[in-house]
Parts: sequence; C-alpha cells; structure tokens
Amino acid sequence: MNNIQHKSIAILCIALAIPFLGTSQDSFTGELPFAVHKTYPYISLTTGKLKVANTLMDLNPHYKPSWIREYLSVELSVSHEGTIEQATSKSEFLTQQQKDLLLMADVNKSISIKVRYMPENTLKHNDPKEIDFMFTIDPDSDAQFPGGQEQLDQYLQENAIDKIPGSSFTGYSLAAVKFTISETGDVSNVHVFESSKDEKIDALMAEAIRNMPSWKPAGYSNGISVKQDFVLTVGNMESCVVSLLNIRRD
Repeated sequence: MNNIQHKSIAILCIALAIPFLGTSQDSFTGELPFAVHKTYPYISLTTGKLKVANTLMDLNPHYKPSWIREYLSVELSVSHEGTIEQATSKSEFLTQQQKDLLLMADVNKSISIKVRYMPENTLKHNDPKEIDFMFTIDPDSDAQFPGGQEQLDQYLQENAIDKIPGSSFTGYSLAAVKFTISETGDVSNVHVFESSKDEKIDALMAEAIRNMPSWKPAGYSNGISVKQDFVLTVGNMESCVVSLLNIRRD
C-alpha cells in the first residue's frame, strides 16, 4: 500500500509541476535548504489531549461517526504495567472506565480501539462491520542532538550540505533520509526515503546521519525512554513528497 501511495503522489507531483517548468528549473541560489523533522505514527496524541479526550474522534481525527447507524461494541485495550486491560461501551462517547484506562496506559505501548457496528447506508440488509485503529502517546520530551538544534544544523552543514553542489537541486527537487534515535540515543535504521537522483549525494547524506554522535533519547516524565523517528530533508519543501513524510507542519 505504501508503494502504491508513493507512486501516486509522484505522478501527482509531475502533473502539478508541468505548468511551472518554465519558471522553476533554476538551481538553488545561496544556501541549500535543509532541516531535520520529527516523523509521527499515523495517529498519536500528547498526554494533554489524552487527558481531555471524551469521544472516539478525540482519539482519532480520521474517525467518521456518520458511518455508524448502531454501535454494537466499542472495545478499548491498553497495556497497564505489562498487562492488557479492556473496557467496553456502545457509543462514540468514552465511559469513565475507558477514560480511567487511558490515563493508566503504559505510555510506551500502543492503545487499541475496536468498533463493531451496523453501518449507515441504504441497503435493506446490513451485516455488522468492524473498525480497528491504534494510536500512541507522544513523548513528553523529544530526542535531542548534543548541544541542541544549533549544533545539529552545524554538524549537517559541515558534513553534508556544504559538500552538495547547489546545482544538484532544481525546481521542486527534494531528497529525504529517514532515521531513528533509539531508546539509548543511538542512530539506527538510516535509509534514503526520497532520492536526490544522485547516488553519491544520497550516500553522503546517509553517511552523515550514520556518523552522528549519540543523542539524548526521547522520553516521558516518568523516566521511560522511547525511540523516535526523524527525517532529514534537503531541497524544496513545496514538493508533493512532503505529504508522505508523516511530519507535522504548523
């Protein structure tokens, strides 16, 4: 599914870019734009939003109550001190027991929702349907490069960006290298997500990421550390590829 989505976005990018080919093919002038962004699971919530959640839509903004004619069951499952605990209701509104379970959930484990329902449609005969989704709780503190953001920018500038010819990126070109900072702060899972179309540049960016010193890992207020995913982008952030990176732009 991800490959299909990636290809579809690529085709859309080409289609959108065609009208602008005459004005957007110049190389970047000045400094080549780059940044490191956090990437997120499909659904994740801060502890603050979790505390005030009252409905399924508060837990999942993609959830559509309009699809439901009748709720058969809404099962909430959480991990609490390593044990799976559940609470069930028959409504889009969370019960007090379900709210209490959310606040007891192990912060570094996914929370699961299973909705069994009768669909809202015009069919004479309806069969029960299910909607399943999971979400995670965002860390209270993000992983941090030694010395902070300024030192991270300087490291990447010196070890990657300054070595890339400005002519390598034109128009809507964007390269992206994803990586993970582990629970111990080590760099792992480095891979080129979107190629610069130059193998040497891709290798340069990936190598700079792999050679980074250990970070301070992401964590929760209770002292638990957790891995966190990031992506280095180089080039034009107006590229359609950005929509595939799972970053949040304010």
